[in-house]
Amino acid sequence: MLTRGHRPAVTALVLATALLMSACTGSAKPVATTPANVAIGLLVPTSGPNAQLGQQATLGARLAIEVVNRDVPNKPLPLPLGPGVGLHGGTKITLLTGDTASAPEKIEKEAGKLVDDGAVGLVLADTIDIAQSTSRSADYLGVSLVDALSTSDSFAENNRNGHFRIQPTDRSSVNTALDLLYRYKSTNGQIKRVVTAAGAPSGELIGKEVANLKSSIEDLSQAAGYDVAGKDHILPLAGSEAGQPNGQVQKGDAVLAIVTTPAEATVANDLAGRLKGTAPVIAIGPGVAALDGVKNPVAMRTAGWSNEFAARNPTAQVVGAMFEQAYHTKLTEVAADAFMATLTLVMAMDQASDYSKQSVRNAVQQLTLPATQTIMPWNGVRFDGTGVNQLAAAVVEQRTQNGYMVIHPAELSITQASL
Repeated sequence: MLTRGHRPAVTALVLATALLMSACTGSAKPVATTPANVAIGLLVPTSGPNAQLGQQATLGARLAIEVVNRDVPNKPLPLPLGPGVGLHGGTKITLLTGDTASAPEKIEKEAGKLVDDGAVGLVLADTIDIAQSTSRSADYLGVSLVDALSTSDSFAENNRNGHFRIQPTDRSSVNTALDLLYRYKSTNGQIKRVVTAAGAPSGELIGKEVANLKSSIEDLSQAAGYDVAGKDHILPLAGSEAGQPNGQVQKGDAVLAIVTTPAEATVANDLAGRLKGTAPVIAIGPGVAALDGVKNPVAMRTAGWSNEFAARNPTAQVVGAMFEQAYHTKLTEVAADAFMATLTLVMAMDQASDYSKQSVRNAVQQLTLPATQTIMPWNGVRFDGTGVNQLAAAVVEQRTQNGYMVIHPAELSITQASL
């Protein structure tokens, strides 16, 4: 029978034996090593009808990698990374590229290959149908997908954990347009009613986006205290009556034109010309950038990026100069969007506990970037539970002799809106 006095000796013997066995078998936990390189994947159309978009996005993504991997002397950027040292521990980023060809049927194979080749996260810059397919593939592969271009509110309905969208949503763009109108509530240009203009979009996904935009215009306008022309009085941006107000617009109205194609951008601008002096026209939707190619643009537009504002943003100034020096062309909207999406993924990786797909996804979900660490006219980057960037915000631009200028919000504008 063991006595109280014998127990310490037995315990000490057991502990000594365990430590000896551990030393002999080498079962101590190994020290984690920091990889020299870690890869992310870029999905863009480098062939097919949108190859030019893919080329611009690729340049933007490459510049983001250069900013992280290489020292940039005399060009300080306010990023929470050391100059040119890569991620924590000195890990450098490798960029792998997959060609979507803007063909949804190619996405599963291209995304899978990037992940098989080592990509721990994906960046996407393409159209809405490609974004839908890529969202499904990223969910299946268990990787985070940072989407540079998508604005559709319909993605929030998919309930996928890894699809993160940096752009302001369509609904937030409608709110921005209404905020501009509200600024003139007590003036002679006071707006009392909102009229919608829209085309006849082809394709199920773009049709759903337009339908959601129509509903948002009606709901948000009424909530803001405006009368609404209603679904039976939508001005056409396509067909034989395209761009014709047909007596449906009067003084005190404002038109929100949903633009999805270059043709609709042209028609929306024609409508703005016909209504000049009667009612302002603000273009919203995925095709508003096409107004850059319209002769004598009159319509205002909402946007998630502004070249004019970028020229006044210290961080964007540095990035724009680096882009022009590296590629001998000016930074475009698509390139800026891809730069910001890539940087968002990389800066999340820098905060991840390791470079596993799940850890990177968690880090993106928890990431917060202030406005000073972006090149966009936003309050920063922070994703909600549906993958929407809560800090992204659209601006409203109006064409002047010096090009498109920000006219709203007031704190970002240097010129007065002309309604």
